[in-house]
Amino acid sequence: MAAKIVLVTGCSTGIGLSTALLLASDKNKRFKVYATLRNLEKKDELEEKGKDVLGDTLIIKAMDVSLDDSVNTIVQELLAAHQRIDIVINNAGIGMFGALEAQTMDMARKVFETNFFGVLRLTKAALPSMKSNRDGHIICVTSMGGINGVPFNGVYCASKFAVEGLVESLAPMLKSFNIRCSLIEPGPVSTSFTANVSQMASADNPTVDEETKQLLDNFVKKMRTAFTTVAQVPDEVGQVIMEALIADKPHLRYQTNKNYAATTSSKLADTTGDTSVEAMYQRFFN
Repeated sequence: MAAKIVLVTGCSTGIGLSTALLLASDKNKRFKVYATLRNLEKKDELEEKGKDVLGDTLIIKAMDVSLDDSVNTIVQELLAAHQRIDIVINNAGIGMFGALEAQTMDMARKVFETNFFGVLRLTKAALPSMKSNRDGHIICVTSMGGINGVPFNGVYCASKFAVEGLVESLAPMLKSFNIRCSLIEPGPVSTSFTANVSQMASADNPTVDEETKQLLDNFVKKMRTAFTTVAQVPDEVGQVIMEALIADKPHLRYQTNKNYAATTSSKLADTTGDTSVEAMYQRFFN
């Protein structure tokens, strides 16, 4: 059986790197992975860890999901070489954390350009060939912050909510073309991504009132404590992605961390939304 052609975004670190390596190292060689990253200067870790399969089941490419030409060039290159793209894993993402008053509109647009429009851009580019081949699987790495809004993460969560809505809307129609859709919803993950977000949160900003600064400081302290006890490593998330890819009937949603899985059902059970708001308040601010 021919290897599945897999296109993965955001592979310089974290979940993208782990997932690309996991699939490319599959002992049965079920996947040929095109691992993409915006800046090829950051490919060293991927090359070193994937050296045994590099050039065989692991190919590294530059692709910026925020640019139409960059995405279209890679998609057309893969289609020319293989006549298909079997699996798209939308993983590339950036965070923004802190008081909303301190965040500029340009910052918010940058988050959406990568986290939402990047997903939309690549999915749009890959869909025509998947429809023509009547086969495919679209994987989107969102977050538990795409299910429940997290304080001081408003713009980031909004971008992940948007991806959830996009994929949930596409999934029923794409069943007609035998195209599966899956949302991967991690909780805290120990990556440089989270370290960078924590660093952003600690920065002092004169536009924010003192009470909000104190709430932010308290929130960060509690989040750091939570990270030490419940954070996953990227490989664990990669294993869940593999689970979705090899399933006969993959789910729409996969929560990767059992500590947070119940939040999805509890949110849907309370149509008023009051329970989730109160739970966040009691957890972080009371």
